[in-house]
Amino acid sequence: MNSAIVLIMFSGVAVTSCGFLASYFLFIKNEHKVKDVTLGLLFIAIALRISKSIFYYALPEISAIGVGIGFFGFACIGPLALVYFSINNSSAFNLKLIHYFHLIFPVLGFIIIVANSDYAYDLYLLANISLAAYLGFIANQFVISSKSPELSKWHKALFVSLIGLTGILIYQLLGETINDYAIGIGLSSLVMYFLFFYALQSPGLVKKSNPKSLPHELLQKIKVAIEEDKIFMQPAISLSQFAEAIDVPTYLVSKATKSLYNKSFPEVINSFRISTIKQKLSQPEFANEKIEDLAYDVGFNTASTFYNAFKKETNMSPRAYQKEIQERTIS
Repeated sequence: MNSAIVLIMFSGVAVTSCGFLASYFLFIKNEHKVKDVTLGLLFIAIALRISKSIFYYALPEISAIGVGIGFFGFACIGPLALVYFSINNSSAFNLKLIHYFHLIFPVLGFIIIVANSDYAYDLYLLANISLAAYLGFIANQFVISSKSPELSKWHKALFVSLIGLTGILIYQLLGETINDYAIGIGLSSLVMYFLFFYALQSPGLVKKSNPKSLPHELLQKIKVAIEEDKIFMQPAISLSQFAEAIDVPTYLVSKATKSLYNKSFPEVINSFRISTIKQKLSQPEFANEKIEDLAYDVGFNTASTFYNAFKKETNMSPRAYQKEIQERTIS
C-alpha cells in the first residue's frame, strides 16, 4: 500500500509539472503562437494519458468518460508532434484543413469508449500503433531526412522521449500483472520529468527573445516589402499570407512591424493604405474621386473596415477629410 501511495504521489507531481509547463506555452509565452500552443497542447495530451493510468491504478472502477479522455489525449500525441516538427521544418508554417483531419481518430475513439468501454483496450492498442506510425513518419521526414534543417537539442530530446514513451505504454498495455502496469506509470512519469527539466534548461525554448535583437536584414526585408513593393495593397492580406510571401515566420513579422512602426501588423497595413489614400486625395486628379473606390484600390474589402480604420488613424471620418482637402484646394 505504501509503495502504491509513493507511486501515485511521484506520478501526480510529474503530471502537475507537465501541466504548469503547458500553461506557460499556452497562455504566457505567446511568441510563435502556433508553435507555442502546439507544444502546450502536446504536454497536455501526454499528461492526460498518464493521468488516466494513475487514476486507473488507484481506482480501477474509473468511469468510461475518464478512460475516454485518457484515450483522446493519447491519440492526440502523434498529430500534435507532427505539427510541432512540421513548424520547425518550415519558415512560414500555416495550419491547413488537412491537419484537422488528424483529430478524427481521437474524437471517434473517445465517443466509442464513452458509449461502450468494452472497446477501450482495442482502441488504446490502435492508439499505440498510431503513435508509432506518426513517429516513424516524423523520423523519415524531419529527423533523418537530408532535406530538413538540423534539429535542435530540444527537438531531438523530445523525439527520443516520445519513442521511449511509446515503448513504455506498449509494455504497460500488454503487461499481464498490476506490477507491470505500475512500472509503466513510473517509467512514463520519468519521461515527463525529463521533458520538464530539459525544457527548463533550454533557454531558446522557454525564454522570450529580445525584439531588439532582430537582424537588420530581416527588418529591411519587411520594410521593403511594405514600403516599396506595396504588398499592403493586396486585398485582405493576412499576417500568414504576408509571412509566406516573404518567407519569414509569422511571429518574426509581428515583432518586426512592432519594432519598425510600433504597431501591430494589421495596424501597419491599414496605416499605409490610408496614407496612400490621403496622398491621392491631395492630388488634383483625385480630388473628386469617390473615396470608397480609392479604399478598394488600396486593398480594403469593405467600406465599414475602411471607415473604422480611417477614423482611428486620422481622428476624422473619410468624408470630413475629403471635404477639408477640397476646401483647401479652393482657397
